[in-house]
Amino acid sequence: MQSQPAMNTNGEAAIPMVSIVERYHKLYGALIFDVLDHLGHPNQAVSHQLAPLNPDMKLAGPAFTVKGTVSCEKDESKRYKRLAMIKEMTPPCIEVRDAGTPFHVALYGELSATSARAHGAVGALIDGGTRDSAYLIRMGFPVFARYRNPVEAFGRWMMLDYQVPIRIHGELSESIIVRPGDFIFGDLDGVMVIPKDLTLTVLEECERIMGIEDIARLEFARGDDPVAVFERHKRL
Repeated sequence: MQSQPAMNTNGEAAIPMVSIVERYHKLYGALIFDVLDHLGHPNQAVSHQLAPLNPDMKLAGPAFTVKGTVSCEKDESKRYKRLAMIKEMTPPCIEVRDAGTPFHVALYGELSATSARAHGAVGALIDGGTRDSAYLIRMGFPVFARYRNPVEAFGRWMMLDYQVPIRIHGELSESIIVRPGDFIFGDLDGVMVIPKDLTLTVLEECERIMGIEDIARLEFARGDDPVAVFERHKRL
């Protein structure tokens, strides 16, 4: 599938999603949080327990959601459903998995990532476990997960549906609803879920503030009066 363009406020095709992702990669999570907080969306930070496998990993892209649950069922047809799901991914998406219940199996691994990347995924956010961590790191495929372990998911977990609203654990709230197409951003500070209709608004405001911060940073660095710098730019 081909990448879909972002929409402007009138619902018209505006900017290719690949360009949006490239611009988001220049941002950082703390600034995105500040902008969402100012816009009245303070509860979009994902739990700090969902962390990158490697500190240099970064997520940016629209969510491709997956919902699952604990299950002892060993139905091979369920595996084929998961494989069929991968073919429906649209670049440059982020696969977001809701484990359904806190438990200890690995929901994601190197072969899943390899196939997903070939079909357009550019990263994964797993509210659960992952395995094959060394392979994933060597691949350079960004994965943020709750924990790592070697335990096979088949016969212990099953996918229920995909591209439906899901819930993942939040930092300031018990959970966050993630809908297909919501924009996912993650860096070493954590992960933010940006509502789909705010993707461009948040991006443009962050870019504006980054320009101000660049000036303030130079003024702080050269020893200007910190109070005066803050009063000029209102950034600290």
